[in-house]
Parts: sequence; C-alpha cells; structure tokens
Amino acid sequence: MLDSGMTSRRNLFKLAGLGAAAVGAGGLLAACGDDKAVGGTTVTAPNALAKSTPFRIASAPVDNYFIDAVNQAQHHFAKYNLEVPKFLYPSSGVQSMQMLAAGAVDGLMQDCLLTMASFVNSEKGKRPVIIGMRIPETTYSIVVNKGTWPDAGAGFEERMASLRGKRIGVTAVGAGTDQQLRLALEAAGMKYEDVTHLGVGQLAPGIAQMNAGRIDAYVGFTFMASRLMAAQTGGKVLIDFNGAGVPEIISRQEVDPIVVREDFARDHADVAKAWLAAQWDGKDWILNNREAAAKLLNDGNFAGKALEISAAYIEHFANNVVPKLKPMWKVPRESIETMAKVAEKLGIAKPGTLPYEELVPEFARFA
Repeated sequence: MLDSGMTSRRNLFKLAGLGAAAVGAGGLLAACGDDKAVGGTTVTAPNALAKSTPFRIASAPVDNYFIDAVNQAQHHFAKYNLEVPKFLYPSSGVQSMQMLAAGAVDGLMQDCLLTMASFVNSEKGKRPVIIGMRIPETTYSIVVNKGTWPDAGAGFEERMASLRGKRIGVTAVGAGTDQQLRLALEAAGMKYEDVTHLGVGQLAPGIAQMNAGRIDAYVGFTFMASRLMAAQTGGKVLIDFNGAGVPEIISRQEVDPIVVREDFARDHADVAKAWLAAQWDGKDWILNNREAAAKLLNDGNFAGKALEISAAYIEHFANNVVPKLKPMWKVPRESIETMAKVAEKLGIAKPGTLPYEELVPEFARFA
C-alpha cells in the first residue's frame, strides 16, 4: 500500500547507499521488464486464456507489490497467455487511479481507502472495483528516532502518549499516512493537534529528515519501509498497527486490494481471473522458495543491501499474511464493510455509498 506517492526506484537505491549514477534515467512512469506468451508455446494452466491477451499492470518496487515482480521473473503471466508489457510505475497512488480511469492501465494493487474514494467519485462503468484482497492486513506503523521511548510491553495508549508534542513525519499532510495517524491519535484519546504533522515525502527523504533531527517519528506504510527506516536511523518501530493491543479501527484494516475498472471486470472477467491465478502462483512460489524470494526482493528493489530485512518480510508474508488469504484472493463482505466504516469515519465516503455488491464483482466474492 502506497499512500499518496509511490516510492520510486531512485529513492530505494539511494536508501540502499547507491548514488543516482547507478540508477540510470528514471521517468515519471518508469517501466521494467515484460512477459509475453510466445507463439506456439503450449499453455497448460487451468485458467489460461485461449489466445495471447495484452494486459497492462501498474506496480511499485516495494514489498507490498512483490508478487508482481515474482510473476514477471517466473514467467507466470505467459503461463496464462497474458501478454504483460513492461510494468508502469506511477509517481503516486492518485496518478495510478487516474490512469485506470483513463484506460491506460488494466489492473493494479491499490490502497483500499484510495480505491473507495475513487469509487464514490467516479463515473459508473469507469469506477475501480475490487477483484481480490492481496494484503488482508494493515501495514502501517510508527517509527521513532533515537531516544527514550516506551518499550514493547507498554500499552497502545502509553506509546501513543509518548508522541505528544513531537514532530511526526508523514508523506504529506492529509495523505493516507496522515489519516492513519489521525485515527491512531483519536483511538488513544488524543487530538490531531497534540502532535506536529510534517509532510516530509516518501521513505528516503523521511530517513534524511529523521537523521537530521528534524522529525521525532515517521508513519511507515509497509513492513519493509518501517524496518528500513529504523535500521537507517538507529530508531525503532514504536507501534505496529497490526500488533496486539491496537484498537480494531486500526488493526483490522485490510489495506491492499487487487483492482480493475468496472467495465473491464464485466467484459473481460476471463482475463481478470487469469491475472488472479498468475498472482496466486506467485504467492505459491514465494512460499516454496523463501530464500530465493528474499534474494529476488533484495536484489531487485534494494540493490543487494537489505537481505536480512527482505528475508524477514518473506517470513512475515508466509506466516502472517498468507494464512489470512481467502482462496484465489476472494473478497469477504466483512472486509469491505470494515474498510467502509474507516472511510466513513475519515469523511472519504458517506454511509451506503460503498455497497459490497457494486464494489466487488460476483466472481470475486467470498461466499
């Protein structure tokens, strides 16, 4: 889940200690790799399409999106006769939703609240719909700088209270990380104004700001982002929003669904199902090749500089994320209703504007 702006490859390589010269030229919509079904190849996957079919994916080079990279590296798309060109890397979640609405992208994983906001504000037929739930948990956390902070045994309210009067970095004031911080403050009986909210950008500039002593804490948005922030600054994860004792309005969120446009789900359900099957294969490959998966994640996104944290993410994915998945990414009604309540609390949507039957196509529903 990628808040208001997607972490760029340039930022991730800088984080890993490489200069810009090692990255090469990167555009606003950077693209990488492709996977085509080769003519004459026998396709044996049960959900394979009858013929080679183009399918455009927007992604991001961070841990929440790792299955995309696995699918590409293991040629899972070709197995289902999906002709996937180079991934597009939008500069922000908002841009990716604009591309989906314009028909420039066929599918992507997206922040759930941003998907819901786009759904209620889009033209029927062009609305984003949810065809799977790929990360059925929250990946947000609060990372604190070096200093004296409550230990892991302290309660949620005590840990949140330690932030009173502190400078908290978010990607942008009013963005997804800031909204999650607002929820956490309110859940702890605090006010939004009890801390100073500073928009510092994505992970790499956030690390720079923390190392310079300009912020006391930062709202992380993925498992690896938070742990990389702590490792690079000498700080620690103060509160994992997915941890024990965290109020349900925060801890029960499911942040990253699989999204296509409404008319695409209606007219090309077979293509959507083939993509879902390829992603399921990607999940299985990770489970069966954990060491290789950690190396692929580390080498592909972090220039070989974060193997230990990459391995920790793979174990977290296998032991914490996968057990929560429904078969073939099916979406339970409860998941949508939970996130709809969060959207309503944040003023993103009005009650009754996010009906499960409209937001989730029939083939994607978990009975």
